[in-house]
Amino acid sequence: MFFASFFFKKFSDGEECLRYYEGMPKALKPVIVIILAVAVAAGAAVFLSRQPDQPGQSSAAAPLPADIKSGGHFRGPENAELTLVEFGDYQCPSCAAYHPFVKEILSRYPNRVRLEFHHFPLITIHPNSMAASKAAEAAGEQGHYWEMHDALFEFQKQWADRPDPKPVFAAIANRIGINGTILVQTMESPALQQRILKDVEQGDQAKIQAVPTFFIKGQQVYIKPSIEDFVQVVEANLRK
Repeated sequence: MFFASFFFKKFSDGEECLRYYEGMPKALKPVIVIILAVAVAAGAAVFLSRQPDQPGQSSAAAPLPADIKSGGHFRGPENAELTLVEFGDYQCPSCAAYHPFVKEILSRYPNRVRLEFHHFPLITIHPNSMAASKAAEAAGEQGHYWEMHDALFEFQKQWADRPDPKPVFAAIANRIGINGTILVQTMESPALQQRILKDVEQGDQAKIQAVPTFFIKGQQVYIKPSIEDFVQVVEANLRK
């Protein structure tokens, strides 16, 4: 690995690297190819593990419980035994991938589990995420927050890369039975943005580093994107 590192540093220029390789003894060439392949694979693994919109698991000691006291939108009975707290980003592909499993858990445990969702738009990598959060809040002003919440994830590919996603949000609003024009107008309300920023502030205080991030009883929990893993985590916490 040291030799591979030296090789990359000394011969970062592609043509120089190729000339050096061609001039090497034949017996060494297969060794160099193997070393470089291992180095590239290791580098790719490190890079992927650091993506900010991927739920991760830390091997460090468990963090202190998060003190999440206000804000959020609730789905499920108020007297549920267990509250699953989620911080998410509507433009995040991982959040969209987890969304069906969260809904399935609520369907399987209709009287025992409820969801508490908080906005955590990663605007530096998801430029439309704040607008999407505003669209969800604006739909909430018309009494249809959760319908828009679901639709934003389900139709994410239709608006995520648009220079201006508002026309798509308006179309989604009309589709779920509310006024799309009013929704777009309501999105401009400073009060909605302030509501979202309060969620972000709580997420920062909870030291969230990726989305989606889940908490149960104030403790961050790591859940794989599968219904089996969700069930295992929920069942374990219901037994406590």
